[in-house]
Amino acid sequence: MKSVRSPIPSAVRPVALALALAATASSMGAARAVTSPLTAAAVVPDKGPASGPVVPASPASAASEAYVDLRDPVRAVSQYKIDLWQTDQGLPLNTVQALLQSRDGGLWIGTAGGLARFDGKRFVTFDTTQSPEVASQPIFGLMEDTRGRLWIGHPSGALVYEHGRFTPAITKAQTGARRIWSFVQDKSGTVWAAGEAGLFRVRDGEVRNYGLADGLPTLKLRALALDTAGTLWIATSNAGLVAMPPDGGFKVFDTRNGFPHLVVRQVMADPAGGVWAVTAGGGLVRMQGVDHPAPRVYTTADGLPSDHLTALARDARGDLWVGSWGGGVSRMRDGRFDTLSTANGLAGSQIWSMAADREGSLWIGTWVDGLNRLRNRSFTVLGTPEGLSHDNVRSVLFARDGSTWVATSGGGLNRLKDGRITVMRKADGLPTDEISTLHETRDGTLWIGTYTAGVARLGRDGRFESFGIDAGLPGNEVRAILEDRAGTLWVGTRSGLARFDGHRFEAVKAPGLPAEGVAAILQDRSGALWFGTTGQGLARWQDGVAKTFTVADGLVSNWIIALKEDARGALWVGTNGEGINRIKDGRIGAIRTDDGLWDGLSQTFLEDRAGQFWITCNRGFYRVSRADLEAFLDGKLERVRSVGFGPGDALRATSFAGGLQSAGGVDAQGRVWLPSSGGLVIVDPARLPGGGEPPAPRIELLKVDGETHALDGHALALPPGPVALRLTLAASTLREADRVRFRFLMEGLTRDWTDVGADRELTFPALQHGRYRLRLSSSLDGARWRESDTPLDVTVRPRFHQTGWFQALVALLAIGLFAGLVSWRTRLTRRRQAEMEQLVAQRTEELRLANEHLRRLSFLDAVTGLANRRRFNEAAAEEWRRARRSGGSLGLVLADVDAFKRYNDQMGHLKGDEALAAVGAVFAASVGRAGDLAARYGGEEFVVLLPGADRAAAADVAEHIRAGIEALGLPHPSSPAATVLTISLGVAACVPSDERTLESLIAEADDALYTAKREGRNRVR
Repeated sequence: MKSVRSPIPSAVRPVALALALAATASSMGAARAVTSPLTAAAVVPDKGPASGPVVPASPASAASEAYVDLRDPVRAVSQYKIDLWQTDQGLPLNTVQALLQSRDGGLWIGTAGGLARFDGKRFVTFDTTQSPEVASQPIFGLMEDTRGRLWIGHPSGALVYEHGRFTPAITKAQTGARRIWSFVQDKSGTVWAAGEAGLFRVRDGEVRNYGLADGLPTLKLRALALDTAGTLWIATSNAGLVAMPPDGGFKVFDTRNGFPHLVVRQVMADPAGGVWAVTAGGGLVRMQGVDHPAPRVYTTADGLPSDHLTALARDARGDLWVGSWGGGVSRMRDGRFDTLSTANGLAGSQIWSMAADREGSLWIGTWVDGLNRLRNRSFTVLGTPEGLSHDNVRSVLFARDGSTWVATSGGGLNRLKDGRITVMRKADGLPTDEISTLHETRDGTLWIGTYTAGVARLGRDGRFESFGIDAGLPGNEVRAILEDRAGTLWVGTRSGLARFDGHRFEAVKAPGLPAEGVAAILQDRSGALWFGTTGQGLARWQDGVAKTFTVADGLVSNWIIALKEDARGALWVGTNGEGINRIKDGRIGAIRTDDGLWDGLSQTFLEDRAGQFWITCNRGFYRVSRADLEAFLDGKLERVRSVGFGPGDALRATSFAGGLQSAGGVDAQGRVWLPSSGGLVIVDPARLPGGGEPPAPRIELLKVDGETHALDGHALALPPGPVALRLTLAASTLREADRVRFRFLMEGLTRDWTDVGADRELTFPALQHGRYRLRLSSSLDGARWRESDTPLDVTVRPRFHQTGWFQALVALLAIGLFAGLVSWRTRLTRRRQAEMEQLVAQRTEELRLANEHLRRLSFLDAVTGLANRRRFNEAAAEEWRRARRSGGSLGLVLADVDAFKRYNDQMGHLKGDEALAAVGAVFAASVGRAGDLAARYGGEEFVVLLPGADRAAAADVAEHIRAGIEALGLPHPSSPAATVLTISLGVAACVPSDERTLESLIAEADDALYTAKREGRNRVR
């Protein structure tokens, strides 16, 4: 055996000011390690008395601080995720001058190129037909008053926006064509406005202007704020800060009485009283009040990046944010400043505006670089910004002595203990900095697996001892380490399996045991050892006998990378992308993505206190209930429900550690630690994104035949005939916008809720005349829903011949005519009586046919000529009852035109209607049997009802329709599925019973349809 024993040298190299590390003294002296601070020590499970290697610590060094409190994820500014929107994403212009979140949750943005409204996903802008003052014109100030009206400051005055309409509030004549910068509303409802023509008061529609003659030191005013005492504070552009107490008059604070600068960019009230002000060269100023004139001034000497400051905001946590001109943004907490700039990922360091929303995010408008958002990450992340030696974390281990060990690929080994990070690298005795996995044996010895140099052992004497190929390992790339209950240490490498005899390793080779890569090792409660291999399946070793399981035995893949035995003795098997297996009572069950898994890759199984499995993959990680998995495998559940967390959850990276053991852990607090290529992600299962109350849905934009209509709270009246109604939806969340899903119920058209997922557009192409009520509901998780308090009432006016009075008049005329004819016939000779009776019968039949024609029209879709949704609902209910009585099958095909919104947007609505008519013709030709029905289900959705058809027969019909529509050859340049217009179809069939309902049949067809779309569209599933 050739092993290497290397002591940890005795130099200390701190990189940050740290809390003291309490550690046991060692005869080897101080460990040579890099240290950086954490404000809270990693909490680990109680595993008994401390044991293990001694890693001494050094005194703290006076360098820069870097704090991360695991109880307070945003204690360090590095925990904020920075998002950016620019003109490419829909922002009118990259110069953002005003920001405001309105009470419905939307974000209003004033740019140098116009006004926009943002729902977290899309921008809505305003054109010259709505208001020339906000279309392509600079917007300087925004405020929402107590009535919910939006006040808008522009280059020559102010507007009020209410119910989709803009009206002047302060005119061009009143301002002298000068801009308005800021607004504030006092307790009486009076609105005050500051601009370049002085101070304006708007009360009961009357506007008064205060100027030099009233005591103002200048007309060039910039910002306003009302403090808790009712004092109006006015920031000026050249005369300092001005206070207007409730009893009137003006008091000036300038360089003559201690105020640091004459140019004040913004002023903001403090909840504790007084105001904060930022100056263009004098720093940040705290004014206690009019009666406390001595200001407290903060400058670069106190930690600000610049004394040229521009903006202020206070977030939901109560922290003060300060924007600067050239230095980014700074957060003031507990009297200290932390700064984010372009060096930390901020887009632009010249800050123009800021606003904090109610979900804890900070919105930052820049001079020329667009709109930034700082939002709390959904999960705490420990990486290089927080003091880890490298972001590529591969393994985490909670040791018995209270330490948390973190392995990195490229940065060596990190130890978290008592609020401090100690880093050990190759220079400190490790054989390499490329660490793959960790394992602690029962005697407290730490074993360290590497990618390039075998394994290392850190003993209680603080020395590393290395074991490579020369020491008996079959390969130097180590993926798994396990000590069995007999005390034998097993090591899985890329080249095979080995075990330790106390001095050196020996390769383990036997029939049935893996001859190549081993990625996971587990010993079950019976004592059997299980080895997951990279391509050879799953091997079990018990009593000297090996057995291998492969896909031929029911495994979903031969590439096994994760193993877990649950409390009931079931073995869970994770694979490289095909799904999950469970081995229980000698039987192998499988769950795949088609069964509800968020991803097929299963790199780890970590179970929290609630019985939820946490599984990582290469697009994030997901949670799935173990009980749901068991119920599915036991045939008690048709589909499992898993919740994924990926890019939208502000992860630094979505690729997580896998193919090694142990890639994660659960600490004593129940938090789940997941190593990723972007740091160590710490998940608190009790605090998950989307776990709060569902957001309130709303209609963001309403268009009738392409024309925008104002949302004024009144019923929507549509003209007679087929009118296209399109609605854009939003919800009262900006932070969770990517998670929001919607559903609707159109009373008068549909009887059940329709789930449209993340789609934010609803289209009703041709509503029949009548009364409707649109109800909206939104959710973050698909389980809990919140309905809008304000449904939309819609009335479609009938054509003149569809009105009741017209039909009554027709009936009266018919009766009168009939009576006249009878009277006339009685006066005629008997010779013509038979002829007259025949004429009456003829007229009666014509009237019956006319009524029948009107009835048929009520069941037809105007665009396609197919049956409409109402007719389908009646026919489906009737056929369901008939099939229930006869015991026959009922088939259903649900179809959706692929990327039809893109087709409409590119080809135009006229071409869109022509395309729908052509598609409808194919559907009409596809049904020929008695009882078969093809109908337009809504928008670009179609449905075919097939009485007596089983799933195979229904699938044949669906494929015939799909091929027929593709054969139409309608060009669709922007389709992701083909160059021509195509459809995706979902097929379901069943025999009605007590356990099956019509709604479940439709839901199955809908699920199949979404599977077809998810798999690439233009197919039948």
